[in-house]
Amino acid sequence: MIEFRQLSKSFGTNHVLKGIDLTIRDGEITYVIGTSGTGKSVLVKHIVGLLYPDSGRIVIDGNDVTDYSESRWREVRSNYVLVFQHSTLFDSMTLRQNVALPLRKHKGLSRRDSFERAMDFLRTVGMDEKADRMPSDVGPPERKRVAIARALTLEPDCAILDEPTTGLDVVASGNVDQMIDHLGRELNKTVIVVSHDLRSIFGVADRIIFLYNGLVRLDGPPEAFRSSDDPVVQQFIRGEPTGPMET
Repeated sequence: MIEFRQLSKSFGTNHVLKGIDLTIRDGEITYVIGTSGTGKSVLVKHIVGLLYPDSGRIVIDGNDVTDYSESRWREVRSNYVLVFQHSTLFDSMTLRQNVALPLRKHKGLSRRDSFERAMDFLRTVGMDEKADRMPSDVGPPERKRVAIARALTLEPDCAILDEPTTGLDVVASGNVDQMIDHLGRELNKTVIVVSHDLRSIFGVADRIIFLYNGLVRLDGPPEAFRSSDDPVVQQFIRGEPTGPMET
């Protein structure tokens, strides 16, 4: 579904990605993990054309999209949606209005039809009973749910979630995990999650991609991650302070 071929990206002298070779398969819940600054968000932003590689290629559904123009990237983004770490809802609109907006703008629905359809998407993420509240009237985990509902209005095949449980308590994180599981198992979406939340990772992921020092250090199911004898992986699992590690 998504291929990175020798993908490299630097910001000044900071070499974040150093020749990533990776294929993300259709129909999986894939977690991209690693310590802060290791390039997780940088990697997934290449999928929707928010960043361009310094070298290497990006192939999506068999098409080399590396050199796409902005207009062609808009086509890709309708099928591969990125939900940012912060919910980015419009504060002046109700939750229902936030979700209805892309239905009117991109699907051409009337105000009435978009409101009715928005309720279906809010129901999917368990927010239909709070549809007419303002974003300021609900908590961060609920705003994240609404942001995901809004992204789903485009009916994408792939949802990319950037740090969806950051800043949430254990209960709220568990609710987000359930929603991710629902997207993958019941709605049959390909889901890519950027995270460092081990509880979430081990509870939901089909596959874990561990980035370290600009490369893929481990790629496999949760059990392979747990049982790895790689000292870098074990240090991450134990949450030990970073320091000199053999690479």
